[in-house]
Amino acid sequence: MTNLTPVLPAAAVGSSLLADWTRMLGTLCLLLATVWVGLIWLKGRNWFKTAIDRRIRLRVDESRGLGNRSFLHLVSCGSQQFLVSSSPAGVSMIAELMPDESHSSATAPETSDFSQRLKEALPKVPTGRPGAP
Repeated sequence: MTNLTPVLPAAAVGSSLLADWTRMLGTLCLLLATVWVGLIWLKGRNWFKTAIDRRIRLRVDESRGLGNRSFLHLVSCGSQQFLVSSSPAGVSMIAELMPDESHSSATAPETSDFSQRLKEALPKVPTGRPGAP
């Protein structure tokens, strides 16, 4: 009786195993590259941001530091705008801004209008020395 099972050389078995691993790694790299390109495409279309923005109505339009961990924030909720201050002691609302007031000041500030408002806002200080007749 003769043995009918073919015997493959060791080199042929090793090369097919190497070819299988190479093919598997190539497929995995192609799959990961496809997912990465898809995510970049979605990010470019602002899909993530618009999905979140649909639910969020409250946003901080602008913030300015005042020193010592104190900040001044311009906060919008829908069509309303608020001026809010925050510090280590807490958060407080300073003023509710009118929509037409915020748009007019943001578009074209005038120096004469600003100086007039500053004079109105500052307390009146007497020009003479205290105690002088």
